[in-house]
Amino acid sequence: MIDNTILEAIESFCKTHVSPKIMLMVPNDDDVSQYNLMYPNVFVGWIPPPNQLEDVPLQLPEGLKSAIPAIVIGMDEAEDDGNDAGLNIRISFIVYNPGLYPEPGTLIPNFKGYKDLLNLIFICRQQLSSHYLIEGGKTAAQKPFRWGMYLQQPAGYYVGWLTFRATATILPFMDSPNYIID
Repeated sequence: MIDNTILEAIESFCKTHVSPKIMLMVPNDDDVSQYNLMYPNVFVGWIPPPNQLEDVPLQLPEGLKSAIPAIVIGMDEAEDDGNDAGLNIRISFIVYNPGLYPEPGTLIPNFKGYKDLLNLIFICRQQLSSHYLIEGGKTAAQKPFRWGMYLQQPAGYYVGWLTFRATATILPFMDSPNYIID
């Protein structure tokens, strides 16, 4: 319950303070030389499969249904020693930019997506640094922040990550195994 509350608080924070600050390219499967711009979507856990995008409140222009660009909030691991509890958060960022199409059938990779990715990570770091308490104190982002790129980069897509520790409320240890978690 607490873990989900922290992840959802960070999701809400990113929807409010990170996503609206940058518009990025949306992949177009029908014509890669054409694209739209949109604010990144924010998800917890994973990117939903395409057949479930109808149920997700995405920030898409003109009815377009695309999960990318995206910010995905996840958890690496957690620890509760009775005095301090927290989650190691990993936020993954996915942006798209295949390059330039100066004429039909010609693609010139420009690696601008690399810069888009770094800009998106920077905005997230900057916002987390300037808002220590997240969602009214439901959690707090603790430094140091670490970031980088994943080793495997699918063509046209740029994928990176940001990690930090988020503090949690300490859970009391219960003597009875007969407690209910909803």
